[in-house]
Amino acid sequence: MEFLIKMKDQLSFGKISLEILSELLNNCGYNRKAGIIQPAELGADVAVLDLQMIKDEINSFYNTSSTPYLVYKADPITFPTPNPGRYLIVINQNDLSTSGAIPFGLTVSIIVPQSTTKAEVLDIQKELSETCIERKITILGGHTEVSESCNKPILSASMLGFVPPEYYIPRLPKTGDAIICSGWVGAEGTSIIISESSNKFKKRLGKNHVLSGMNLGEKLDISNRVLTVNKKWHDAIHLVHDATEGGILGALYECFVNKKLGCNIELSKIPLAPVTKILSEMLDFNPYELISSGAFLLFCDKKYALEIVAELSKEGPPATIIGYARKELDTIRVNNTNLHPPSSDQIIVALNNLKNFL
Repeated sequence: MEFLIKMKDQLSFGKISLEILSELLNNCGYNRKAGIIQPAELGADVAVLDLQMIKDEINSFYNTSSTPYLVYKADPITFPTPNPGRYLIVINQNDLSTSGAIPFGLTVSIIVPQSTTKAEVLDIQKELSETCIERKITILGGHTEVSESCNKPILSASMLGFVPPEYYIPRLPKTGDAIICSGWVGAEGTSIIISESSNKFKKRLGKNHVLSGMNLGEKLDISNRVLTVNKKWHDAIHLVHDATEGGILGALYECFVNKKLGCNIELSKIPLAPVTKILSEMLDFNPYELISSGAFLLFCDKKYALEIVAELSKEGPPATIIGYARKELDTIRVNNTNLHPPSSDQIIVALNNLKNFL
């Protein structure tokens, strides 16, 4: 009977009906009083913003009067995650924050298979909206469609943010910079792996490790940490880069591309949660190359490194100095071994091995 009810509620191929779209538009995140000339509404193909009004709002955070830069980011959710709507907002906001930008709004595309029901689509939109309300981000518009091209929901967002020029974080690491790692590496991947089969993992890992792993996946936001230290020590910060696909080692490699600098990183100083280490041994994957939203690298003047580490560690996950940028090396080394360009994320290895393990 439950199966027949779901079949009845399944959506038709193509664009979502105006009736359902109207319900989706009831959940558009933070309700801004100013800055949006054309909001998301039925029949509207674009969003229109008043940049002068937005300027006043953005500059209140940094206490400045300059005209801010517009920062743009687009990213999808494709890996299996327990809360795709929340993850979509977090990963896009994380990328914006690495430039010092404060998020303003976004457009969202939701593509779902025909097996999806109206209730499931509304739940996705509700999760998106609730996460945006928490972060004062407005959903400016987007597109929702039922397609034969996918067998699970695919979410993609394009997010806009703003940063005053004097608080923009460039990608200009310097010789002698301290390299700080903030956050548990592999946190996102750990959560994905456990969520795929949490009941079976309870027998193998124990309830506490399972809860610890799932909890890591709830703390993937880096924006507050980055914006806080940027506001206090902006002139000392030369690069911030979050660790997503490819893990912390992939992020490290990307930081040095075409920079004519090198480093020698001590692997033991990189924060690795016990549950992630256990999973990596169980499923034979490299945890330092596991998708790591929630962790980021920050290059700064070593004179201020300990102060920044202390600030980053106040209320969040650990932060440590893992090495220094060096001109004379001109290569990236980890425990004195050259680091190669990143390949496929280790989440693929872990999920493949998971099929045979449990």
